[in-house]
Amino acid sequence: MTELDKAFGSLLRELRNERALSQEALAADAGLTRNYISQLELGSKCPSLRTVFKLCKVLGVAPEDVVGEVDRRSAR
Repeated sequence: MTELDKAFGSLLRELRNERALSQEALAADAGLTRNYISQLELGSKCPSLRTVFKLCKVLGVAPEDVVGEVDRRSAR
């Protein structure tokens, strides 16, 4: 688990909660499993670029904003 993985997971959880989505709903909309969403949020998995784009589309955020925020958080 790297700082980038933890930062991405933390941000993913925040974005999901802000939109009142369950892990199950986010997973279904993105074509992923709830278990995988959980692992991402815990920082125990590193998403592929394709997965980042899928999640960003479902969450309605720009991938570049997510990458920038993850970079900022991991540099703390």
